[in-house]
Amino acid sequence: MTVVSESCEAVKCLVISDGRRGIENQALGLAEACAALQPLSIQTQHIQHNTFVAALPPGLQLRVARFELPECDIAIGCGRQAIAPLLKLKRDNPAIFTVYIQDPRISPDAFDLVIAPEHDGLNGPNVINMIGSPNRVTETRIIGETLKFAAGLAKLPSPKTAFLIGGTSKTHMLTPDDHASHLAHAKTLYAAGHSLLITTSRRTPDFAREAWTDFASESDRIWLYDGNGPNPYFAFLGAADLILVTEDSTNMLTEACGTGKPVYRLQMSGKAGKFQTLYGALELRCDAVSYTGQLSGADFLPLDETTRAAQELWNRFKSSP
Repeated sequence: MTVVSESCEAVKCLVISDGRRGIENQALGLAEACAALQPLSIQTQHIQHNTFVAALPPGLQLRVARFELPECDIAIGCGRQAIAPLLKLKRDNPAIFTVYIQDPRISPDAFDLVIAPEHDGLNGPNVINMIGSPNRVTETRIIGETLKFAAGLAKLPSPKTAFLIGGTSKTHMLTPDDHASHLAHAKTLYAAGHSLLITTSRRTPDFAREAWTDFASESDRIWLYDGNGPNPYFAFLGAADLILVTEDSTNMLTEACGTGKPVYRLQMSGKAGKFQTLYGALELRCDAVSYTGQLSGADFLPLDETTRAAQELWNRFKSSP
């Protein structure tokens, strides 16, 4: 995909990821935020696993795909598969400004800029910390996607509540008890007159996915998106009056808080560890507390860490050698 700002002198930006939506959206969201500030042409490149080891610094066994990477002035990568291409681009052309999103687990000095969640605790002169992760939530996108799905949304009376359901990860588990609690909250809100906008993810366990499907089939006041057909995710964010998010997903929590609407965390099992820092930051900034069945949240100034990171990226790019 290529996106070009209206200028023949646009800086060229290459977005690198493994193609997974949650990974690509972080890098693409940052690039799009940069393009909103000044002319930037954006091209995406997916790096897959069927690759060979590139000529990289000793001891760094990462892989880069068997194709040439496009010319660019700025390269933004997210996810482990993006590290080798970024290092290769920098090695081949030191003038390219390389940006990595997340903690690379190698020295940040390998890149011109690293943008990491503050809950990762990564620091350095070329590191920017942010609450959560970059995303593609903008007012324009929310409005556009909500209008795109307006016909379906109009069939659901207000108030509307979105349930964004993730799943088991390295730190969290979506157990049957957790799911039962989430489903009970949904049924209570439904009984109180709420229409429900529910989306599951690729990490949602089959037992939970099947239960949400059975629940949604019982009523025409429930819209369940299970990965089939056009994705109404941003439309759900736009149409919802409040948003409940499983606490395993930094992306979904950050995206929900980008709307400025009341956001609540749905608790999960596991060891949150450093995620407690994220939860604390979102509670302080957005009042995104754990959901207990009480609706006390109020609207707040939308969280927009992506624009702040984009502004800093431009500043550093312009001052780079």
